[in-house]
Amino acid sequence: MRFFLILLLGAGLLSGCATGVMSEKECLAGDWYGAGLTDGAKGLLESAFDERAASCNEFGAPADIRAYEQGRDAALSRLCTDDGGYRYGRAGNSYLGVCRPEAEADFLSGYLTGRRIFAVQVERDAVKAAYDDAVSTLDHHRNELRRARNRLDNVNASAEQIKKAREDERYHSEEIPDAERDANDRLYELGRADEALAAVIGTSQDWRRGDAFLTARAILIEAHQFARSVTGIDYCTDDLPRFRPRCQLRYEAALKDSRSGAECARGPGEVHFARRGVRIENRRDAGFVQFYDFFPTNARGRPTRRPRAAFQVFFSPDGAYDGLACDVGPAANSAMHP
Repeated sequence: MRFFLILLLGAGLLSGCATGVMSEKECLAGDWYGAGLTDGAKGLLESAFDERAASCNEFGAPADIRAYEQGRDAALSRLCTDDGGYRYGRAGNSYLGVCRPEAEADFLSGYLTGRRIFAVQVERDAVKAAYDDAVSTLDHHRNELRRARNRLDNVNASAEQIKKAREDERYHSEEIPDAERDANDRLYELGRADEALAAVIGTSQDWRRGDAFLTARAILIEAHQFARSVTGIDYCTDDLPRFRPRCQLRYEAALKDSRSGAECARGPGEVHFARRGVRIENRRDAGFVQFYDFFPTNARGRPTRRPRAAFQVFFSPDGAYDGLACDVGPAANSAMHP
């Protein structure tokens, strides 16, 4: 079930990072405002324009970035709201930090609510698929048993056919009890999954008032602020079901210690959120710190299984990005940036 969830979410993430190439007909029509509307509604990155422009360049059709941006901004103004975020997350889409900072908190409030429901919906659908498979197996054995008995009743059947029918009758008769138990077990699990989904939907408003929601939203706001502030970070998104940020470090981009200038990590690779802590300076609270692990990617774009480096990202009390520091080892996790 967990593997099914990962596959589905990974597909959703990939579909959120790029748009399909434009056809010659679309390029010659030149509706760049409409293209911007489409990509903005999907929450795609600005790089989606570059992909479209490259497609149309092959047909000698010019791209209109101004019209595209107008359409994209119009779509984002509708998307980047509480309701827009809920629909976006409920549909299983991954947020890539495209909203303006002043609209991001409202968007994420809806997005996290919808995405939390989506995660449980995916697990419920996996249970439903397992139940359907169990019922299909049970129906198969019952149908084959019926066919075997019909062949046994056939007065024109040969001795070899009768022998085969008896073997089939015995086999499917023996399989049916196990198949019935499996179907009943899956039905029970489906009932539990339906209850869990209903409970998550029914408690959404209470969840939004709790610490888990507030912390998850704060972490994502900080992560996207980090991505906007550091040119080497292409974008950040989040993994289900814990809403933990995961960011893409561009090819040959370097993350450097804000004070020493030392190189913490060099792309391409992925930086995975590890945990969040209170940033302490002079024995008083002064914002937060996020700890990240760095996983470099190979020529096929696959990250290593184990992190090769780590770093810390600092935020002021109002959530503004305030630099980063290389994490030199386990001891660094217990010491905040001076």
